[in-house]
Amino acid sequence: MTVSTPVSASSQEPLHVGFWFDFGLAYAGGLNYFRNLLHALHAARPAHVRVTLFIGKDIPDRLLAEFQTVTEVVQLDILTRGTVPWFFHRLAYRGLRWQVFVERELRRHDVDVVSHPSMVERLSPRFRLISWIPDFQYLHLPHLFPGLNVERRSADLRALHRHSDAVVVSSLDAHKDFAQVMGVADPARTHVLPFVSQLHLGPTSAEATRALLDKHGLPERFFFLPNQFWAHKNHRAAFEAVAQLKREGLDVTLVCTGWIKDPNGNTLADDALRVREAQGLEQHVRLLGSIDYADVQGLMRACVAVVNPSFFEGWSSSVEESKSMGKPLIASDLAVHREQAHPHAAYFDPKDPSALAALMRQAWQSLPGGVDEPAEATARIALHRRTVEFGQRYLQILRTVADAPRAPRFTSR
Repeated sequence: MTVSTPVSASSQEPLHVGFWFDFGLAYAGGLNYFRNLLHALHAARPAHVRVTLFIGKDIPDRLLAEFQTVTEVVQLDILTRGTVPWFFHRLAYRGLRWQVFVERELRRHDVDVVSHPSMVERLSPRFRLISWIPDFQYLHLPHLFPGLNVERRSADLRALHRHSDAVVVSSLDAHKDFAQVMGVADPARTHVLPFVSQLHLGPTSAEATRALLDKHGLPERFFFLPNQFWAHKNHRAAFEAVAQLKREGLDVTLVCTGWIKDPNGNTLADDALRVREAQGLEQHVRLLGSIDYADVQGLMRACVAVVNPSFFEGWSSSVEESKSMGKPLIASDLAVHREQAHPHAAYFDPKDPSALAALMRQAWQSLPGGVDEPAEATARIALHRRTVEFGQRYLQILRTVADAPRAPRFTSR
């Protein structure tokens, strides 16, 4: 396992790394991961590394402008979903594993290292390749992936490793899972790179916070659960905890943001919604759906505490974001949540809504809620340091890849 790697004597040689975002803009977690990593690279100020983001032309203008403040951005038709070039690229890859369209763009922009693409097979050995595995949820919760062949998925990840000059995972917990997939204790060319969440806040005055609460019709005090309604996010436990507190006479509000639909067609998210309706929690559990990211973080600033009842995480964005702004956290007792080391966290068994209710009751009665400027100031200092370290750690991986013998790989021609 590699957490950090000494930079070699050849580190002054210029490198051009291209981040290839072919996941699609609907993958909010992946998009935010790229945002965080590119902000960290900008903060680390690599003097001899050129960084370019390759992304589709359908990226929103505001997000494009943000990326352009931290990196060079190249928008391509083959990364724009629904276009004819995108269709032919997908057809060539899915059917023949050809990467000719990708390689043409990489050569045209003089890229040396391709980082974090989702489609990696048959890339020419002239390009070094850093692959990213977000998590291994399928190993732990296979029942949430209807029709998935677990061994075939593991075989795909072994092939990804074989075709890559480096593989990046986000946690020691994920590294343990990858070791299981690979069948060895310490897979070669594998690096642990925990990401650090940046703050993308709008106006932060007291008037702006009040306007944000009014915009969404929210009270002054509330808990905040900013997760998509996917089955593993375990909203039901949070809703049952609120119902228990209601029965006990404690009038709390839980605010939820994120898409209210599970893309895998699971019913667990629907079960949570049925609990909300059956327990009469419409005024206690507020569902805002997918809202602007600045609003999400603004609501996090204003809440009593962030709640994350998830059954599984690779490296939780909501945990990282709450840590970056100094906001208290109530989280499921997962190894990866412990690894994230939030300084103001309380943990509970995700299968025990009563345990969550007890922690929410304690927080509601002891925490004032609202914006805590001293806590934010302390967290902001730590955030800058952690961000620079995140960027430097990636640059060490990049140099290790550039200096190492090339991984065996097929050519697409």
